[in-house]
Amino acid sequence: MKKLSLTFILIISFCFTAIQAQDSISFTKKGNGRPLIFLPALGCKGTVWDNTVNELSKSYTCYEVGIAGFGGVPLKGGFSLEKISKALIKLAKDENLQNPVLIGHSFSGFLALFSASENPGFFSKLIIIDSSPFALASIYPSITEAQAKQQGEIVKDYILKETKDDFEKSERNSLGNLISDESDFEKVLSWVMSSDRSAIAEATCKMISSDLRDKIKNIDCPALIIGTWKGKEKIGFTNANAQEKFEEQYKKLKNKSIVITDNSKHFVMLDDPKWLNKQITGFISE
Repeated sequence: MKKLSLTFILIISFCFTAIQAQDSISFTKKGNGRPLIFLPALGCKGTVWDNTVNELSKSYTCYEVGIAGFGGVPLKGGFSLEKISKALIKLAKDENLQNPVLIGHSFSGFLALFSASENPGFFSKLIIIDSSPFALASIYPSITEAQAKQQGEIVKDYILKETKDDFEKSERNSLGNLISDESDFEKVLSWVMSSDRSAIAEATCKMISSDLRDKIKNIDCPALIIGTWKGKEKIGFTNANAQEKFEEQYKKLKNKSIVITDNSKHFVMLDDPKWLNKQITGFISE
């Protein structure tokens, strides 16, 4: 976007701005009102949130964050959860955001939990979509963090060594359980395939190997946890036990509400955006 047109848009409407924020994240800004920060899933562009941002920006200032290494965005200096978290805090400070709400999906739900627990009191509310502080324990309840670290390194090594064709086959099999609509599926797949493989591998390893269940007790803001079970039946999720699994994972999170949807798979913002938007705005307005 040219500087002149950017200035023009800022002056007449404060509607949309595209800004780079350090090397680890970028973001677009749309709307006016209370600030909402949207973080994308593993390998996705920030635009995965477009359905939600286009609607909520009528009442809120929406920051759609892109993560370096995901969706074709170049990765500079290696992938680091800590670096991304610090960049999010810097974004909020640089933009002088008051009472920001942090919203993360999947890997970025884990990122949001990490950032909020590292910076208690900074975010006014937290919304986590289909993510857990120690995901492997939802499938293997007795697993230790040491065992998880071993598994994380194995998975990381496997991802890095896969051929492009094998990696695409793996992602097709995985994403097929996570997204209902074929066009959305192909779009997300294209983002993942254009991602930096080292970023995908490192992010996956970090999410698998880290246990944040004790750390989240530091989070002092209200949190909404949205969970799904459709598409995850093969790993033991059902309507009946999804609530129980999330309650166990978030046992040490003090101020939380947990909602399970029966109408969408993992990518709720694509499968059922109207329902998700209602959950978000209802929680924010409480």
